[in-house]
Amino acid sequence: MPASHGTASPGDGTPPGDAVATHCPYCALQCAQTLTRTPADALLPVVVAGRQFPTNRGGLCQKGWTSAEVLRAKDRITTPLIRTADGGFREAGWDEALDLIATRLAALQTQYGKDAVAIFGGGGLTNEKAYALGKFARVVLGTRFIDYNGRFCMSSAAAASNRSLGLDRGLGFPLADLAGADAVLVVGSNMGVTMPPFVQHLAGVRERGGLVVVDPRETVTARLTHDDKGIHLAPVPGTDLVVLLALAHVVIAEGLTDGTYLERRTTGLDEVRRSVASWWPERAEAVCGIPADELRRTARLLAAASPSRGGRGAYILTGRGLEQMSQGTAGVTAAINLALLLGLVGTPGSGFGPVTGQGNGQGGREHGQKSDQAPRLPDDHGPRRTCPRRRRVGRGPRHPAGSGRPGHATA
Repeated sequence: MPASHGTASPGDGTPPGDAVATHCPYCALQCAQTLTRTPADALLPVVVAGRQFPTNRGGLCQKGWTSAEVLRAKDRITTPLIRTADGGFREAGWDEALDLIATRLAALQTQYGKDAVAIFGGGGLTNEKAYALGKFARVVLGTRFIDYNGRFCMSSAAAASNRSLGLDRGLGFPLADLAGADAVLVVGSNMGVTMPPFVQHLAGVRERGGLVVVDPRETVTARLTHDDKGIHLAPVPGTDLVVLLALAHVVIAEGLTDGTYLERRTTGLDEVRRSVASWWPERAEAVCGIPADELRRTARLLAAASPSRGGRGAYILTGRGLEQMSQGTAGVTAAINLALLLGLVGTPGSGFGPVTGQGNGQGGREHGQKSDQAPRLPDDHGPRRTCPRRRRVGRGPRHPAGSGRPGHATA
């Protein structure tokens, strides 16, 4: 069905030629855009241009440049559709459609109970919409079944961060800070494809040969390590956790930890020592397939980059590839442990962070659409409490997937 031209502009009151500043709706970078309305006879209702912003620095990827094309897509739905008896659809007004939904929901809950209706949200919702959705589910519908798409990804990172750091956060530092680091470890993210403007922030660390990418495939991001720009570790699929435990083993065994940081700012170090003691590089190689010497070289690179050893800084980033495993929470915990062993978390020019996929994954889960996390004030004793000074170095599973022994499951 043809799209309605009246809904395709930056605003009905915006005359042709006037620009509206906004942001790309797709990934977590939220690249800044300018939409300029075009004359009525133009191919597209708006022209998209990049705008200066810390994440994209004026550039856009293909998704951003072509984002206006959906406004004239032939199959774009611009009015409610109600299914007919023959399996097709007919157009309807908003009043009819909303009345039908309300009537059917009420009837289903009357017949089968409040929990007969479930709500599923997404990380692209604003804080206000996420809060309203959670309120609608819990108060209006009275159902306990509400969740969002982050259950399949960021919930693992959130659980690990809460367990280790006492706080659920995405990147705890400006993206631009990556440029100054001597090393950046990326586990389970292919940002070269999923969020291309991200790559420009890795230019500095690549020039210093410090980009480390853990991915079974030779992805666009992994190829950024070619020509002595860094290290690509290609483990057997599903064994990323073994890689992280082996790196932690080397850091501890070779005395590369930040001892002062660990003493002053962490607890649980003895548990970590015990949990990684059995993952010496040669044993890890037998499971993950990465040569023991490469594991040692990577651990030494990260340690040399850490400020405690005179480096410019190091960052450890996790993505969906690690978080969506059956041991996603344990995997992210191991990444956090490695960052804590090196004294990175809370140190200027260094840090740990999960690379969020959508524009408001964190806001969405903090404002009501996550099943196990209700909205709360910052001073409540819950997931949004102030991060304690001493971080918990949590024990990862001693027998990760692929070793033939059971481990911890994801959130």
